[in-house]
Amino acid sequence: MFSNLRRLGLLLAPALVCLQLATASDLPQLSFNELTDNSELVVSGRITRTWADWDPAHTYIWTHYELAVSAAHKGAAARTVDIAEPGGILNGIVMSISGGTGYHVGDNVLVFLSRMPNGYLRTAGFGQGKYAVDSNGRLHGTPALRITDPVSAGSGNAAAASAVRSLNGLSLAQVSQLVGTRVQTRGGNGR
Repeated sequence: MFSNLRRLGLLLAPALVCLQLATASDLPQLSFNELTDNSELVVSGRITRTWADWDPAHTYIWTHYELAVSAAHKGAAARTVDIAEPGGILNGIVMSISGGTGYHVGDNVLVFLSRMPNGYLRTAGFGQGKYAVDSNGRLHGTPALRITDPVSAGSGNAAAASAVRSLNGLSLAQVSQLVGTRVQTRGGNGR
């Protein structure tokens, strides 16, 4: 009987580890305020090139995406910004890391970028900070944002003071105004 229980334990242990890992990989949905506050830069533009390289410690492969900045909505950005995401293919070595956000040359995007300990700028919220910008200047991306507190668009009307639930369908100018108001509310840098 003891050996049967031991076998059952050996069979269940890997399943429990997998269940624990699956639960641990669930990420909290961020609010607009959290995305803005936790981002060093909020910029829009077009992805112009991509490459993979080792991190400074030569431990992990990171895929880099050069963004030609058309507008900085938060922070001081140069003409180009290097967005780095973990994982990629380099010299036949494939490194896949859950939570990496992909971009393609030619993508028009608005991105919320956070600084990583290695110095790289990465898409905030494991991809929650990436929005495609269509030919009409409207955003498409994360379907909804968790509401933590209201964000005012600064126009003084009640509708503008309602909480931001989604950036989908908003124009770059509207989002820029929302980001600017949040940064101003938080005392300059939004952090």
